[in-house]
Amino acid sequence: ALAHALDEPEDVTAPARRAAAVHGSLARAAHHAVLAAGALSLPPQAGRHLYADLGPLRAGLAARGVTDSLELENLLTERLGAPAAGGHRFGDELGALRVRFGTRMFLGTSGEERTEALGAEDPRELPRVARALADFGAALEELR
Repeated sequence: ALAHALDEPEDVTAPARRAAAVHGSLARAAHHAVLAAGALSLPPQAGRHLYADLGPLRAGLAARGVTDSLELENLLTERLGAPAAGGHRFGDELGALRVRFGTRMFLGTSGEERTEALGAEDPRELPRVARALADFGAALEELR
């Protein structure tokens, strides 16, 4: 099996390419939500994560008792029901309100849901994925 995978046959590489495309699509949607909420983020280039700077939302966050990336991590992880790693974990100063979001949270909670989303022509059209993206955007909007 290992030798087969190392030869990079189509049955191994096609699902990997498809998963990368799905995660890229979801990262672009998350990027749009981050910008719409007034935060900052570079456009996603690769991978399953989006790094965002919520510094422009500092006043709204401070009103909720959030003044550093650890508090931001705790608030967003609880609100989103998925890990949101504070920038302090990646070498940022604790006071910088930066966070990394993973796109897996949009795919679903069960293996079946994730498999369905990864195989969909446009996973953003699946009701549960659309709802998860909308909830993500709403969570960010609440921070204004």
